Amino acid sequence: MLLELAVQCVVRLIAPGAGRSAAARPGPDPERPIGGSTLAGVLHVLRSPYLPGIALYMLLYTMGSTALYFHQARFAEALADRAARTVFFARLDLAVNALTTLTQLFLTGRIIAWLGVPLTLGLLPLLTAVGFVMLGVWPTLAVFVVFQVLRRAGEYAVGRPAREVLYTVVSREDKYKAKNFNDTLVYRVGDQAAAWSYDRLLVGAMGLGIAAISWVMVPLAGAWLAVALWLGRRQSALAGAAAGGTGPAAEPQAAG
Repeated sequence: MLLELAVQCVVRLIAPGAGRSAAARPGPDPERPIGGSTLAGVLHVLRSPYLPGIALYMLLYTMGSTALYFHQARFAEALADRAARTVFFARLDLAVNALTTLTQLFLTGRIIAWLGVPLTLGLLPLLTAVGFVMLGVWPTLAVFVVFQVLRRAGEYAVGRPAREVLYTVVSREDKYKAKNFNDTLVYRVGDQAAAWSYDRLLVGAMGLGIAAISWVMVPLAGAWLAVALWLGRRQSALAGAAAGGTGPAAEPQAAG
């Protein structure tokens, strides 16, 4: 039902412009096929001064998420039985979904408007750094639950919308190709690298516990924060250049 409602919303949004000719629309025709190679997204990321920053942002985000996932599994192992673990996961997801919904309804737009893209993009990395410090000092289930709920809800309600804004200053081709590369391959590489590091290196080879691994994640969260602030400032500069120009600005691409 909700999926059908979303489809009808898209149809209503497109309908008012359906009768306009391509020549009457300002700027490039949005209905024109993008074309180009399927590898264009990868090549553009490698050549661009801006898109690799988004890829690094995604990589660092994924590594923190995976570390928390493994923390969650270790905390769950300490629970009494399978029923207790099921209740634990259900309550965790309920809290995340409830907080995400309330934030999206009442705060997301206001936060981005008040703070701007750079600071909004830095909220989740800052929360992550503080959360891992707290887990390093107090590696308890209660601290983990608060951290995990706030971080996941923050990603869905604030972090992801702010990250999508980064693609508003790139070309149409990059929105659909480079973004796909960053959101799939880069995400999966970060997930796999973090999983291997956590399980085989930090736990298997070094025998570290939750507190020690949390301290390892703090500098990574700090690097993530630095990347987020740089990306936000770069996006604002490109958006400002577009507003002052005669046409839509796209992030500059290297020749070739």
